[in-house]
Amino acid sequence: MNAPSLIDQIRALPTEVLTRLQYLAPATGCFNRCSLCSQAAGREVWQLTRPGLYALMTALATVANERGVRIARGRDAHRPGTIFPYLDNDIMSYPYLDDYMSLADRELGAKVRVSTVGYSAAAPDLCAMHRRIAAEFVHVLDGVRLSLTPYTLGWTDRAAESTTRQQFTKDLTNLLATYRPAFDQLGHGAATAAVELRFAPLLGIVEVTETSIDGHHVVTAGPHTLISTQPITDPVPHARVSALTENNQPVFSVPPRRYIHITAPELDSTAVRAAITGTLNRPHERREVDLYRFSNADGPYYAANPTFAEDGRFTALHIYLATERRKVSGYTDATRTFLNTLLGIKAGKGIARREPFPAATWHDVQEIVQKMTDRAIALDAIDPTAAEHIRTEVLPIVETYTSAMRAAGYPAAAVFSREFTIDTGQIVNQGRGMGLFRGLAATTDEPMTPREERGYGEVSVSSARGTVWRIAPIPFTPAGRLTVAVKGGKNLTADTPSLVIEELDPRHLRNTDRATGEPLRRFVLTGVEMEHITLDQGRNRRAFPGLAH
Repeated sequence: MNAPSLIDQIRALPTEVLTRLQYLAPATGCFNRCSLCSQAAGREVWQLTRPGLYALMTALATVANERGVRIARGRDAHRPGTIFPYLDNDIMSYPYLDDYMSLADRELGAKVRVSTVGYSAAAPDLCAMHRRIAAEFVHVLDGVRLSLTPYTLGWTDRAAESTTRQQFTKDLTNLLATYRPAFDQLGHGAATAAVELRFAPLLGIVEVTETSIDGHHVVTAGPHTLISTQPITDPVPHARVSALTENNQPVFSVPPRRYIHITAPELDSTAVRAAITGTLNRPHERREVDLYRFSNADGPYYAANPTFAEDGRFTALHIYLATERRKVSGYTDATRTFLNTLLGIKAGKGIARREPFPAATWHDVQEIVQKMTDRAIALDAIDPTAAEHIRTEVLPIVETYTSAMRAAGYPAAAVFSREFTIDTGQIVNQGRGMGLFRGLAATTDEPMTPREERGYGEVSVSSARGTVWRIAPIPFTPAGRLTVAVKGGKNLTADTPSLVIEELDPRHLRNTDRATGEPLRRFVLTGVEMEHITLDQGRNRRAFPGLAH
């Protein structure tokens, strides 16, 4: 008996697969091997060939037309009518992306949202394809997000991998220049065209203590000491994200407590008493903060100033207590140094936080680097870990970005633009990112901060969207054996070319309900042409950015 055709297999699927389709990824796996990868992508790639892509797209279109429905039009809460060609792959290195764009437009009547860490300027065919997309398919693009992090292989400058940061910067410059007309046509903004800068977490694995001094509650974690402004007898109440505002900002269930935050080398009780009275006589920084006590699956933690200040700056500090699940204690200082510096320069020129800075010059951009350098020097005496973090983690990313922007011909004003240059702060606990928190996160994909809770927690932007569907290649080998490093952490494996069609909970983008752990629906399709690209083949094809010539 003959196996059912691809179109007959799709006819057997629930209509919801079509109407609530979000991720239609033509590839699985990623050569970039980012250590923060939110999806735990494998290091090799399984992708639809051009004939396989055409077969899948036209079959989906045929069944949608038969049922009188439109692809992705049942997701009213988030980009209805838009498909995402990525999840654990980097779509800009897919060699048939122009065909994908054409088919999405012509066959599916859908727009396409792109997210990428970049592509190689030394891959002629790939560059020619992107020039075509930027010139001919802007009307299909719903948005483009360029993600700049310190974890992309090409940026890490590994001689053993034949990658250099210099070449990565050239590749970034080429992408920015190629897509500049498209970005201008789309309009700059987080939902349309923007660069998101993500930074390594500034953390300390230190002893956390809680004491009472003269009736004041005192919490210490490394260079950070939090002291209640008033004597208190009851503990800080537990807070949770109880709702979101109209612009998706978190609402907390209880009000905060006011605390004095001292940044300085460890304080003894005498120094704490001096801090309470404002007579501390040693190098330190002092401010008042809103303090909350939250809990996640790993246990309780404190959050000081967990939301944006009125002037737009972000200075959140999170202190984690050791628990049965969280075996270590410590802190993450989530201060957004780059953002705060941008805003400080604008404020110094009388420009409001949300206002553009059209008169900005590259001298003003250089001032960003200088002021962050000065900030590191100021922190040397009171928080050397933070000073080193600025020098080694923040400044290099900012310098890569600003040099690429200038070389690509962008105005300095774009660097200061809140629509185009987006400092997202420290990476979040998703996928392999958990390991980068050195034990402060013990549960994969568990929000570690109120900002993360607002993004993908129980009451969040993601929870309001309902489940979505994903279609993607399944890593395969005739031998039927794939290592975890190859197949990734969220994928099935197969003996023959196959596609997974699965329902995902957007709170963690897995095929299980995050709250209950119950499995969601999943189907497998066969009979679609695919190809397997090994890491060596990907390197030879220059299928990721940063590869030296």
